[in-house]
Amino acid sequence: MTGQDVMPNALVGPSSSGQEADPSTSTATSLIENLKMRKSLSVPRIIANTSGDFGAVAAGSPHAVRVGLDLLKAGGTAGDAAAGMAFAMMVTDPANCSPAGRAHVLYRHCAGSATAINGTTRAPGSIPKGAAPIPLPGCTSAILELHARTGRLPLEMVLDPIISLAENGFEVPDELAQVWANRAGDLKDIDAQSWYLPGGRAPRAGETFVHKGLARFFRDLSLKARDPFSDRSFFEEMALRIEPKGGAWQPDDGLRIAARDGEVVRLADAGWELVSIGRQGWGHTLLQIVALNQWAARSVTGETDLELAQLLAISQAFDDRPQYLRSLKPKSEPLAYEELVDRALIPEAQGWSDLRAVVSDPQKMKDLNGWLPYLDIAPKSPAAEERDTTHLSVVDKDGLQVSLTQSIGPHFGARIADPEYGILLAHSYRMEFDPEPYAEDVTEQCPALLTVGSTQYALGGAGSERIPGAVASVVRHLLAGVPLSDAICNPRANWVGPVVRLHADIPSALRDRLNEASIPAEETDRGPIDHIGIVHAVGRHPEGKFEAAADPAYAGAAGVC
Repeated sequence: MTGQDVMPNALVGPSSSGQEADPSTSTATSLIENLKMRKSLSVPRIIANTSGDFGAVAAGSPHAVRVGLDLLKAGGTAGDAAAGMAFAMMVTDPANCSPAGRAHVLYRHCAGSATAINGTTRAPGSIPKGAAPIPLPGCTSAILELHARTGRLPLEMVLDPIISLAENGFEVPDELAQVWANRAGDLKDIDAQSWYLPGGRAPRAGETFVHKGLARFFRDLSLKARDPFSDRSFFEEMALRIEPKGGAWQPDDGLRIAARDGEVVRLADAGWELVSIGRQGWGHTLLQIVALNQWAARSVTGETDLELAQLLAISQAFDDRPQYLRSLKPKSEPLAYEELVDRALIPEAQGWSDLRAVVSDPQKMKDLNGWLPYLDIAPKSPAAEERDTTHLSVVDKDGLQVSLTQSIGPHFGARIADPEYGILLAHSYRMEFDPEPYAEDVTEQCPALLTVGSTQYALGGAGSERIPGAVASVVRHLLAGVPLSDAICNPRANWVGPVVRLHADIPSALRDRLNEASIPAEETDRGPIDHIGIVHAVGRHPEGKFEAAADPAYAGAAGVC
């Protein structure tokens, strides 16, 4: 089946011919077409199959997309573009990322194997009682490592537009303005208020936000061509400035900031391969969900049952996680990471065998009361907020693919800013739940690379535990031959804690089935505050055509050049 043969709201699975059509289908299809026409500050959100001389980009900010396109057109690689876009996001999406945050990078050359760079945050070496959960930075080092390995342009050229964005300001997109206003009251730190609430309030949509402190930071980075956090004097001075705020950084902690190689995990079947990051993130969980989705696609008839099967797969994958949901608190008898993907593939594996039995039995799928998922959620805490991240994807004309996700925790991180540079500090979940010295923060990030036949995709998502389910949904559509634009915009469902959240335009049959099974559900109108995962992706076809798509739930944009 080709992409042209699939209806815009089609789901993976056998034909559902003979079933009564859902009356909401035409409405959903109309909305999807509308979503694909929208722009973010005049930059398209969706680019269908388009010939390009340089490559394709997608990210959570139109400003970052412009930076990426300019770097590709200047002769840069996907590594150059991704590095520039990641740094641009630190300026233009301060709610979700910062030079002091965490990042996971996955890249692959056209004919090579995938490589991961681990830029997660870590707990400091000494954690006195009462210390604020402010981890050691990791993302800046990881992004610089990506540029060093895969870039072609001088670092100064990559950073020039970032300095300009910070120095001269950028226009605030509507969706970012909504998040900013929603979280303004959480910025209790005097320095965070000074830098991020100019005039005592959050910037409104269309206003220009200037950040002179970040301009100085990136200018220093450009001049020294290395991570400022790896400079002992820079690190020690910042440590002293944040100590009164509860920071616990010690001088030798700066030696632990360098990026590390990460683990890569893989799932493949006839004609396709999906890779993601390993135990430094949630790639195992993504692959588990996709494995069950593909099994269901061969065993289930009907779109609603396929959507329900994914929801059950997500809950089972969460149950397999070694830590409690929304925390890094370890379970008493955790499964080994090495077992996770295999469990989803072995028919007799506990949990997954029960799930298959339910999914393959029409009567059980109609009555899920006896098989409600059990989601182990950590006790209420600041980490239990609906946290967010930001993602970007790039592919160039030579086939280098980059998938990069970064985060500072909940919106605006620890809500504490360095007074000198205005850098927002990240929140550490490891310090909050399991404060071991130098322990890594393992968050739900799962940047991914997908190959379907001769087509290459780079994709990933934002939204804490919503990420793997959202990315798996897009992968499911792509493996069914659905075009990327529709795969991103199709209505979907996902778990948010113990509740299923639905796009308001999803077919009503799924709402009815959840209600019949007494599974709590709520709706979202695809806005940025209560989204169910934000996915950005690019695709490269062998005939020299590209696709790029940014999730309409946020301020993202896409481009091909």
